[in-house]
Amino acid sequence: MTMDREKYKAGEAFIEILNAHGVDKVYHNPGFEAIGVLFDVGLAQADGRKAPQPILCLDESVAASAAYGDYMVTGKPQAIMVHSELGTFQLGANLQNLQWGRVPAVILSAYQEADTERALWDGQPFDQGAIVRGSVKYDRALKGDEDIHEVLAEAFRVACTEPSGPVYLSFPMGYLYRETEKPEEAPARLKAGSLPPVDMEALGRMADILLGAKDPLIVSGFSGRRDGNVSALVALAETLCAGVITGYSWMNFPSGHPLCNGIEQIGGSARQDVGYGEADAILAIDYDMTYVPSAPPPREDAVILDIGVDPLTQGRPLWGRGADIFMKADSSEAIPALARLLEEKTTPAKKAELEERFSRVSARNEAMRKGWREAAQAQAGKAPISADYLFYCLNRLIDDEAIVLNHTLSHCAAVTAQVARSRPGTWFGCPSGSIGWATGAALGAAGASPGKTVVSVMTDGGFVWGCPTASFWAAANYRFPFLAIVCDNMGYGVARGTLAGMAGGGSPGGETVAGATVEFCPDYAMIAQGAGAFGLTVTEPGEVLPALEDALAAVRAGKPAVLDVHLGK
Repeated sequence: MTMDREKYKAGEAFIEILNAHGVDKVYHNPGFEAIGVLFDVGLAQADGRKAPQPILCLDESVAASAAYGDYMVTGKPQAIMVHSELGTFQLGANLQNLQWGRVPAVILSAYQEADTERALWDGQPFDQGAIVRGSVKYDRALKGDEDIHEVLAEAFRVACTEPSGPVYLSFPMGYLYRETEKPEEAPARLKAGSLPPVDMEALGRMADILLGAKDPLIVSGFSGRRDGNVSALVALAETLCAGVITGYSWMNFPSGHPLCNGIEQIGGSARQDVGYGEADAILAIDYDMTYVPSAPPPREDAVILDIGVDPLTQGRPLWGRGADIFMKADSSEAIPALARLLEEKTTPAKKAELEERFSRVSARNEAMRKGWREAAQAQAGKAPISADYLFYCLNRLIDDEAIVLNHTLSHCAAVTAQVARSRPGTWFGCPSGSIGWATGAALGAAGASPGKTVVSVMTDGGFVWGCPTASFWAAANYRFPFLAIVCDNMGYGVARGTLAGMAGGGSPGGETVAGATVEFCPDYAMIAQGAGAFGLTVTEPGEVLPALEDALAAVRAGKPAVLDVHLGK
């Protein structure tokens, strides 16, 4: 005779499965389906049992961005909970941010069981998953009689398997209130799919090509998300004596290293050739092109070598042509293996040639960085405030452990040139075009890194689209402090530049009509103050340094802060 298994609520099972997958927080905007889970979390905490912390976000887009920021700092899979069809819609363009950022997030939402009978205007059955299908790895509607243990664990496995990314799991509205069978053993994390081992034959061909190149170049987009990859990439670059472009989205390579050609920029900022023009061989490691490229494309005769998790790089072949050699592999294994091969294949004569290249590349890069610093210093007392001077001052005031998040467009060149980052996990950017990312991502990063200074740099449009009231309310409520620096050019800089170009460089008469100039600017500092943050507007160059000091002091005291800095149009 067998005894019936013990029963407990599906909401309790939900908590156990999240615990098993290392999920520390659930970023949510609650509906009826989430209330029971919140109650179960409260019971667990009262009993001293482990449970993820629910973080209430007053807008679903903030919840998505905050989960993104948490992932960047912790590397852990994320859980986002939104209300039914309406909450799913509210995720909006942040779904693409999660997708292009390869964020392993499980998005959970209920569906109305009556919707199974609902029809669209053309008679087709209603499909809630269609809302997100273009931006998630998979979507699944859990049925009422299915076991949450199996389905939710599989959702996390899919999200974490490379190429990692968001998945969408919906369930009947009252599902988490129902009873389910308690497993005999505690829920366990399913192992994510593994990448193939390093192909040593292909790696050997890559090593030969790189050693035979006159001016090889390394570009890396998101290799810095793996522990140890920053130091491994430094060793590889120093072995090859090749310049490195470190990507916009992750800290992959120290920006002050002699071989660093610079941090990649977003188009619309400044068009700089950071080595593509000379490179006859390009080694791309975990690299996705920026959504708006700034640098010119590589030479047509340049050989492209690609090590990564996705040969299509999110459906966009590198520079429109793909790679001459692609190897799907874990970069944390491939980078040191390639460095060892290069070292073994380097003859004494080749070593002397490489040392000469190291001197040449490092001299060029140091002269470039010196020019950036001098240009910023020359703007110290000049109005309007220079973006270069603003970020030169910021760089003076933050330590090596500070975390900087950057989602700028027109002023991206100033941020990437003036803010130096040398430690892993201290630089992040958004690889997608939904620019409301910066405040929510900083919220998540601050919550995941207590004791560290978090600075988020954004456009004025990004501040507005980032739901500042919701973001700063959560930052104040949970004491997740960060500094938001708003690059306020009082207009749509990209549109303004395009209109000026259409007018032959002159002042375009249709600028106001086209929406390139904002006649009335909201008081962003006051908006921040109303949501519980320190807020200050900066209009004069002499105010920059003391304003930054005051704002950083507020953040270090546990209060979020906003600096609305009026820059030149």
